[in-house]
Amino acid sequence: MAQLDFGQSHGAGAPNSANDKPDGAPDRHGTAGLQVGLRLKETYLVNAKDLRTAKNGKPYMRLKLADRDGQVVCMVWDDVESLASGFEGGDVVWVEGRVTEFDGQIQIEAAQIRRVEDHLIDPSDFLPRTYRDVDELRGFLAFHIESVYDSDLRRLLDAFFGDPEFLERFVTAPAAKQNHHAYLGGLLEHTVSVAALSDHIAQQYSRINRDLLITAGLLHDIGKVEELTYGTTIDFSSAGRFLGHTVLGLNMVAERARGLEGFPEDKLHLVLHCLASHHGELEWGSPKRPKTIEALILHHVDNLDAKVKGFLEIVEGSRTAPWTDLRNLFRRPLHVPQAAHQEEDFLPPQEDPR
Repeated sequence: MAQLDFGQSHGAGAPNSANDKPDGAPDRHGTAGLQVGLRLKETYLVNAKDLRTAKNGKPYMRLKLADRDGQVVCMVWDDVESLASGFEGGDVVWVEGRVTEFDGQIQIEAAQIRRVEDHLIDPSDFLPRTYRDVDELRGFLAFHIESVYDSDLRRLLDAFFGDPEFLERFVTAPAAKQNHHAYLGGLLEHTVSVAALSDHIAQQYSRINRDLLITAGLLHDIGKVEELTYGTTIDFSSAGRFLGHTVLGLNMVAERARGLEGFPEDKLHLVLHCLASHHGELEWGSPKRPKTIEALILHHVDNLDAKVKGFLEIVEGSRTAPWTDLRNLFRRPLHVPQAAHQEEDFLPPQEDPR
């Protein structure tokens, strides 16, 4: 297999001149390495921009700034209206300020913010990526593919993952725009996890078609390759907005299966049903509810991996506080497990969920 290279961080230049950064400064003050008291001049992507009014009537601005390492909250207290007029959400900006802490969470207090011109931007600086070893994940993917012994299902998997161009897109793609695995390599990481969990469950119960379950697990989010775009931000493609990854995935699998000579219609229907029902309920965007044991397992395994990963990404933003607040994916305060700090190398840093 060809090896994926996510690129190295080169650090975008200042808005006017690279000389704006002090001599001897590191290439980047990434969001993952910010320390309280640091005075910084750095470029970040504006993921969110929110103008607010304090109780005293004074305006302030709350931003979510991002780079390839994660996100951090940025507060602007002075000269708010003037600074806000110079950039929009989705812009890359040059930030001058200092790193502070609020409720146990790192944040930036900015004194100056200016938009960076497009030609000075290196997009690889601003998209987060998986903290897992990509070659290792690719090895796990290959292992799960090779564990499928049904010749028809194996041909279907090879039709996708044996295509070098498609494989590179799959390995690079995020799994979501937000909430879980929303970073480069996230789709690969999530898919490998779903396949591993499915394999474990298939060993615990009888009458499960393991090859079908593993195949469906590897293909369940295949439509996200077409649903999501990623430049300096992760967003939805037009096809993603119109159809969504479930419908896109159904079309992709049906098209490749019909290109395989003699592919059995009944097996195709079983695979497609797993994909069509993997969100579980109609109100969760699922065209069908699970009607086979494999589809039922896939739905719950997919949801489990997404929810556990989403939980860990939220609590990772609370390194010193024992609880998060309730403004998060789960809409309730979450207890921060001590084990989260021992596993931090595997977790993308997360912004303050306030």
